[in-house]
Amino acid sequence: MADTASVRWRIFTLGPNLSVRWRYAGAALFSLLWIGLRWGFAHVAFEDGYPFASLFIPIALSAFYGGFGPGLVSLLITVGLADYLLIPPLYTVGFNDRKTVVATFVFALSGLLLAVLGEASRRAVLQASTEAEIRKAAQQQSKEAEERLRIAEQVIAGGVWDWDVAHGGVYWSDGFQRLCDFPLDQHPSYELWMETLHPEDRALVTAELQELFRHRLHNWSREYRIRTANGRTRWVASRGQVFYDAWGKPRRMVGINFDITAQHLPENRAHLSETG
Repeated sequence: MADTASVRWRIFTLGPNLSVRWRYAGAALFSLLWIGLRWGFAHVAFEDGYPFASLFIPIALSAFYGGFGPGLVSLLITVGLADYLLIPPLYTVGFNDRKTVVATFVFALSGLLLAVLGEASRRAVLQASTEAEIRKAAQQQSKEAEERLRIAEQVIAGGVWDWDVAHGGVYWSDGFQRLCDFPLDQHPSYELWMETLHPEDRALVTAELQELFRHRLHNWSREYRIRTANGRTRWVASRGQVFYDAWGKPRRMVGINFDITAQHLPENRAHLSETG
């Protein structure tokens, strides 16, 4: 269904995006064809006596797909050929009575208004088309960025976090949720993060955060333990950046945590000591 809608939208916006030459040529050709069909209908079927009633169609479509200029071309063609082919006496140029003159004048004014409205509609469609393309590109870029983040988080076994210090809001990426063994739909919060801190490290970590804010430092780097939702103990390395407002109060803190538990295993620590 999405593909069908996309195809329909491309067809709908094809005309307004055509070059100037094609828009003017299309308006002239379509108007000629329409006049020919209207003339054939009057001679093959029956004459309804209202030649102008159906002639608004080529003007409206030419103006919508081509703009004011092509709409005006269509108007001039339809007025001229209607006088010659559709308005009695046929195959003559000029109007023989006041009623025909008035009808032609009203049609011309109405056609001019249609050309103006068609140009406005065309601009609206072009703008909507451009905005749709921008949204589509932004969505594609967002998907690509999310995919890169997901791959990066899998490589480093970690995740991104974003803490709105001023208002208390918290964002955790999927990688961060997995690092803490949380379900991916877990609602993040500062209080929940505090609960994940290992009891032996909690006071030290929170004290260092307060010290960071008090001295208005920007870079955060700390290794500490957490207790995951499944009861496992993990070592994490946390790296972050603090942003302050104009009064020096912490406004936002963004960073990344990754799993370094393997580095703290007894055998690995012994190996690092030997190689160091």
